[in-house]
Amino acid sequence: MRAMSAANSTPSDVASRSEHATLRPCGVMRRWVSRLVWPDAHRFRSASTVVLHEWLAVTGGSDKVADRLARLVDADVVFTFALDDECVADIGFDRPVVTWRFGRWAGRSRRFTYLLPVMPVVWWALDVPAARTVITSSHACVNAARRTGARRLSYCHTPMRYAWEWRLEQERAPRALRPVLAPFAAILRRLDRRWSRNVDVYLANSATIAERIGHAYRRSAEVVPPPIDVDRFPLRSTPRTLDDPFVAAGRFVPYKRFDLAVRAANRAGVALVLAGDGPDAERLESLAGPTVTIVRGPDDAGLAHLLAAARAFVFPGVEDFGMLAVEAQACGTPVIARRAGGALDNVSDGTTGTFVDDDTVAAWADAFAAFDPAAYDPVEIRSWATRFGVDAFDRNVRGALDRMDGAA
Repeated sequence: MRAMSAANSTPSDVASRSEHATLRPCGVMRRWVSRLVWPDAHRFRSASTVVLHEWLAVTGGSDKVADRLARLVDADVVFTFALDDECVADIGFDRPVVTWRFGRWAGRSRRFTYLLPVMPVVWWALDVPAARTVITSSHACVNAARRTGARRLSYCHTPMRYAWEWRLEQERAPRALRPVLAPFAAILRRLDRRWSRNVDVYLANSATIAERIGHAYRRSAEVVPPPIDVDRFPLRSTPRTLDDPFVAAGRFVPYKRFDLAVRAANRAGVALVLAGDGPDAERLESLAGPTVTIVRGPDDAGLAHLLAAARAFVFPGVEDFGMLAVEAQACGTPVIARRAGGALDNVSDGTTGTFVDDDTVAAWADAFAAFDPAAYDPVEIRSWATRFGVDAFDRNVRGALDRMDGAA
């Protein structure tokens, strides 16, 4: 009730109460800690609407969602734990993006995940006293940010993997630290569940993530698929043939299972283009046979061309949602996906693609060998993709915010 009643207060009222609180020793200390950790944040102490996003260091789907959220609510500022200015420029943020004292170093070094133990402390230290609306774009520790009188909505890409699906991340951890991952994850689970209480309303990017939120936080979540700029992807005008390559794309990390796609392409003897970059790149290159081509770090135009040129887009991992699969469908490209995760939301079996039930090399090699792109109508595939457009996302998020206002 305290959060909802504060949502009806004016920014000056909220700021006044916060300033009064700083007269107490605890408030004074908290303000100085915030100034020390977030030295640039004091310029936005009067901000009414803020977006908190985990990090902006490697361009991905969650970063594009954070940008859209900031535009949608006309945010005064976006706060993030790690910041690479090139990433911000690539995405096209049109409002201030602020990070903590070492955030740019963390973003440039690409080692921000090694700072996981300090992330909650850094977020806790952030002070946004006048905020009436706080939106978090969450998949790690961002909801550790202290509760204020603002209404708080969290767009959840997934509950923190390091806590709830830590086995998927252990290959990325230094070998010396792997024995302590299980007890560390247990601690994180308890903390993450406590931080979830700072959120008034959860939105999930897929039904799979809504289920995870229910399991992890014992909270309900409305499913709001992420925004896809369908118009940015051209519908291919020529028929697909068996000579076209399969294409897989995304961040090269183990849980996306690009290794499975590479091994299957080797076994089936079919052409596969793997586009992206990341810590798993060298291992994938070592696995690639003569029919596999790896394109490191394609730009947006190059990636769109690959998606349109594909015989099918390959989606072998269990993804939270998988925006690239929808972007491929916007080009009229069918999808071969694992029957799990976000693919269940964004692929229509038999109409826009087909599912593979197993995660074995043999099953995927058979799927590659049997796939006929002529069985799919590109126009119908693109029509399916339009339901995940930006307008639908905007409408759903606004509806959630309006209902929060109505419940106040």
